[in-house]
Amino acid sequence: MSHLTQQDRAEIRAALEAQRNNLIKAMRAALDESGQTQFAEVLGRASGDSADEALAVTLGNLSAARLDHEVRALQTLDNARQRLNDKEFGLCEDCGEKIPLARLTANPAATRCVACQSHFEHTHGGHQHGSM
Repeated sequence: MSHLTQQDRAEIRAALEAQRNNLIKAMRAALDESGQTQFAEVLGRASGDSADEALAVTLGNLSAARLDHEVRALQTLDNARQRLNDKEFGLCEDCGEKIPLARLTANPAATRCVACQSHFEHTHGGHQHGSM
């Protein structure tokens, strides 16, 4: 049985929605930045300077990487949103212990307790693979 009360879940849901809304705003800003003259101007120069083109490609790649990261973060939050009412939500996927409410409020997508997440990151080279 889950250790989270309805009030706990409401608090986590509010934090999740706030994080999700902030992420969507950041994604919109990144899309606006990447879709504007910032890159097109450099690429459109008549000189065809390869250094300018390389810079524009690099900036475009950074923007794409930023968006890719944000899309994955949004998917992780959406997955947490779907799991929120599951009885297993809030239990560590590795050890089965309760994940503290403070951790779930700070990171609603957390699927591991701090100790297991730390161990996971240490053994997997810091790659979280969506387990935050």
